[in-house]
Amino acid sequence: MKLLSTFLLALLPNAAAADTWLGGWRSDLPWDVLDANLSSGASLVDTTPIQYLDECAPEFDKPLDPTWISNPARSNHGMIDQPSGLCMPHFFCAFEDCNPSPDNRTGSDGILVADSVPDTTLYSEMNPTVKAWVDWTENPSYDLPSKVVFPAVASDVVAAIQFAKEHNLEVSVKNSGHSYTKASSKGNTLHINMNRYYQYATNDGVTDCDPNMAELVSRAAGDTDDLSDQPCRLSLAKNKDAVVRVGGGENWDKVYRAVKAANEAQPDGYKYLAVGGAAGTVSPMGWTFSAGLSGTTAGRAFGFGVDQVVQIELVLPNGQHVKFGPTEWEMVEGFDAPQTRSVTGLCNTNPEGTEDAWMWEPCPDDINFDDLWFAVRGGGGGTWGVITSMYLQLHDYMPLERIAIRYNGCVQDQLDETQAKAWNDLAQKFEILFLLDPFTIGVSEARSNACGWPMADTAFSCYGEGAGRYFDAAWKRYLNENRSVLETQGISPAIIDDALNCTTYTIEDAEISDQGALSAQSTTILKFRDYPETATLPPGTAYPGKVVDSPLPGYGPSNYQQQNVLVPKKWILENIDLAVAFAPPNLLGLGLGISGYRAFGGKASNSVSDGSNSLSSAHREAGYMFNYPHWYADDLFSSILPQWFDMSGDSGFPAYLGANHASINTRGPLKDDWSKGCPLDWSKEERDEKCVSLQEAIWGTKVLQRLEEIKLKVDPHFMFNCNGCVGNNLKRGGEDIHDTSAAPVPMVTLVPSFLIATAIGAFSTFVF
Repeated sequence: MKLLSTFLLALLPNAAAADTWLGGWRSDLPWDVLDANLSSGASLVDTTPIQYLDECAPEFDKPLDPTWISNPARSNHGMIDQPSGLCMPHFFCAFEDCNPSPDNRTGSDGILVADSVPDTTLYSEMNPTVKAWVDWTENPSYDLPSKVVFPAVASDVVAAIQFAKEHNLEVSVKNSGHSYTKASSKGNTLHINMNRYYQYATNDGVTDCDPNMAELVSRAAGDTDDLSDQPCRLSLAKNKDAVVRVGGGENWDKVYRAVKAANEAQPDGYKYLAVGGAAGTVSPMGWTFSAGLSGTTAGRAFGFGVDQVVQIELVLPNGQHVKFGPTEWEMVEGFDAPQTRSVTGLCNTNPEGTEDAWMWEPCPDDINFDDLWFAVRGGGGGTWGVITSMYLQLHDYMPLERIAIRYNGCVQDQLDETQAKAWNDLAQKFEILFLLDPFTIGVSEARSNACGWPMADTAFSCYGEGAGRYFDAAWKRYLNENRSVLETQGISPAIIDDALNCTTYTIEDAEISDQGALSAQSTTILKFRDYPETATLPPGTAYPGKVVDSPLPGYGPSNYQQQNVLVPKKWILENIDLAVAFAPPNLLGLGLGISGYRAFGGKASNSVSDGSNSLSSAHREAGYMFNYPHWYADDLFSSILPQWFDMSGDSGFPAYLGANHASINTRGPLKDDWSKGCPLDWSKEERDEKCVSLQEAIWGTKVLQRLEEIKLKVDPHFMFNCNGCVGNNLKRGGEDIHDTSAAPVPMVTLVPSFLIATAIGAFSTFVF
C-alpha cells in the first residue's frame, strides 16, 4: 500500500492536494494532544476550501459601491468572525499569489484574472471561467491552511508554537487578513487566528500614567522588576501621560472605540488621541510593524505607527512568551523622542497560569532584545513570532476638522484648459510648501504637521481647533501673493478675486452622513470631536457602532497593478516645479481618481524616531508616497529612481518602497541591470531568481541584511515564513543572496508628466 500511495502521490498536482486526498494535512500528527493543551476558550478546527466558499463567498454576493462607505452592504466586518477563520478582504488571496488560475501563474496572468472580475462584481455573476476555478475546491492553486487554532490566552499560543516546533511545522498568523502580499494566510501551515484572543483595549481601557513616575525615567534596567511600569515610564519620557494595551486579536475599530469610551468618561472633556489606521478592520499589529501610515489620525504630527509602541509582548518561534521595551534612553539634540540605548526583556515562566499568576523572570536563553525591538518595529508582522499584546502611547486630545479644499471651486467654469492647468500647478505647489516647507509661506510647523491625507481620500484631516479655517486662509493668502503667476496665463484679476471671496462652508458637530458634503464644488469644513465620529456606522446600517472598513472587500489585492513608491522630500523641495509637473501630491487636481499618500514629511520623519527601528531612510525622509504602474517599471528604474536615490551600487540596492500596501506582484529591477524592470510575464520562480526582491526594495540591502541576520537567530528553522516577509526570500541555509555589483544606472531625464498621468489613470483606489 505504501508503494501504491507513493505512485498515486506522484500523479497528484501538488503536495497540498496529496495531503487532502490521503485524509487531511498532516493527519499523522497527534492533533488531539494540541487540542487537549488548549484552554477552554480556545479551539482547534479543521478547514478546507469548502468552508472558505461557504463562509466567505456570500459576503461577495452583496453589492459593492464605494460611495456607500457610510452604509456598506459588503464589509470585512461580516467575515472576520466566521467559524473557520479563513476569510480575507481580498477574495482571490485564498490562492497562491492571489491568482485562482490553476495553470497560468505569471504576475501578468494574475493581473489579467483580477481585471476580469471588477470588485463591484457579485460572486454569483463572476466571469464563468474564473468562477469555475474558484468553485473547484481541489484547485491546486488553493493556498489555505487546513488547521486553524483560535487562541484565547497566551498559553494557547505557546501550546501551538511548541507543537509546531516539536513537529517541524510552519506557522502562519492572522488578525484580519488585510495584507496585500498575502502574508497572513498560507497553505500547509498551522494557522493561528488571533481574532478571539483576549481584548485588552476593549476590556481594560486606557491607562493613565502617574506623573510622579517621571522621577523614575532614568531608573536602572535591573530595577524594573516585571517591566509593568516600563510602558508608562517611557511614555512619560516622551511627555505622554497615557497608554493603551492592545490585544493581538483586536483591530482599530475596537481600539478607537475603547479610547472614545475613555474620552466620554472624562469629567472635563476629551483627553486622549490615538494614532492609527483609517480602516476599522485593519490590525494594529500588521499596520504598525510595517510602518503604520496615518493620514487621518495626526500621524504627521506624532509619527508613524512604529513610533507609538512602548512595549511588545509576543511568543517567539522557540515557544518562549516574552515582553520587552526600552529601559534606558537619552534625549539627543535634533530629536523630539528619547533615543533608545538599552532594551530589557523578560520571559514568562508560567504562561499556563492566569495573567495575574504570570511570572516574569530573566530569560533562560540568550535573547537579544535590542535586536528584537529594532526588527519588530518596522520589519513587518508575521515573521518574528505571534504578538499577544502591545502598549501604545496616547497623545493629548485635539479635535478633528476635515477640509475638502476646492482651489478653483468658484471659478473653474471661467478657466480654459491652459489656465486650469496653471491654477492647478499653483495649488500643487501650495500643498507641497504647506506640508513640507511651511515656514516659507508663513505657516507654522505645528499647523502643517497637524494635517494629513491618505490615498484616495476627498479631504485633509487636520487636528486642532480652527485647523480647517487656518488651511483655507493659508491657501487664499498664497493665492493672493502669487496672483501674478496666474495673470500671466490670461486669468483676469476679477476671477482671482472671485476665488478669494469664494464662500467656505462649515458644518459643526458633523456626522459620518455629512461626508457627502465634501464632494461639493465649494470648500467645505466638517468639524468632528474625533476620528471615530467621521467613520462610525450609524444605527440602521449593517454594522452599527463599528468603524468603517476601507477598502471594502474586493477580489484582487487593491494595488495588484502598481507599486507604492516613496518620493523623497529633499528632491521635491529642490525640484519643486518638476515635482508639480511629474509627481504632484494631489492627483485629484489632474482629474484622476487618486492622490498621493500624505502621511510623511512632518514629525513622522526622523525627529520622532527612537533611533532603534527598522524603517528605511527612504521611508523616514519621504515627502509623500504614490502608486506607480508595474507596466512602466523600465521608466521608473531607468529614469526616475536614479534622480531620487543612490543607484550606483556602492551601498547596495536602495529602499524605495513603502511597506504598508506593498503589492504581491512587486519586485525591484533585474539583479544584473538596475535600469530594467522585472518582467511580469516571467514565472514567479524566474522573477524571484533574477530580480531584486520585494524585501530588498522595501528595506534596502543594508537594513535587510541586518533584519535577516536577526531572523536567522530568532527563527533559524523558518517556522514563520510568510509571503513577502523578512526571510521569505532567503535560501535555506541563510546564504547571502544580495547582489550589490549591478552596474550603476545612468542619470537621464524624467518621464513626461502626460505619460505618468495616462498610466495613473488606471489606478484603483483605497484609503488606509
